[in-house]
Amino acid sequence: MKNSTYHHINLKNELIEKGIDLVNKYGVEQLSLRKVAQVCNVSHSAPYSHFKNKDELISAMQKYITDQFSEKLLNTVSLYSNQSNFLLEFGKTYILFFLENPQYFSFLFTQNSISIDLDINSFTEENYKPFLIYKEQLLKQLASLNISDEKKQNYIISLFAYIHGITSLATMENVRHTFDWSKKLDDLICLFSIEG
Repeated sequence: MKNSTYHHINLKNELIEKGIDLVNKYGVEQLSLRKVAQVCNVSHSAPYSHFKNKDELISAMQKYITDQFSEKLLNTVSLYSNQSNFLLEFGKTYILFFLENPQYFSFLFTQNSISIDLDINSFTEENYKPFLIYKEQLLKQLASLNISDEKKQNYIISLFAYIHGITSLATMENVRHTFDWSKKLDDLICLFSIEG
């Protein structure tokens, strides 16, 4: 009885998590509600109580990751936004979220399901929410510097590429290293400094 209650309470999230794993292993083309149900050991009809079809499941998977990621970033903003180490802590939060959940990174950035607009003046809802959070916060950090919009644009691109690149390396299974990424982040992120 306890097991069935567990499934009833957590089935939607379990379907989402298993769906993410299946997409990362076999590709989005091989994903189906039937396969996710099978992996979760529930009836083939069970997923339909949460999702109408595969596309709705994929959208829920993206939202599930994005909501968690955004919450982590906003928590860091609330804790460190007025401190000198803000960019360090923000970068660490970005990387550590995916170090703890490498399957999320692969799912988000290999499916072409999110939109990132690097333009300094683009703040539309189509732009990926975590990236918008990053861009808004970086522009606040740059506001006190007497630099051109072009240089601000360069910071937006280069810092994002740097942090995203570290995250990519840290989550790739075929990248070899003998160190602990989480212990190396302070040194790596501090290499990137903002100066007028």
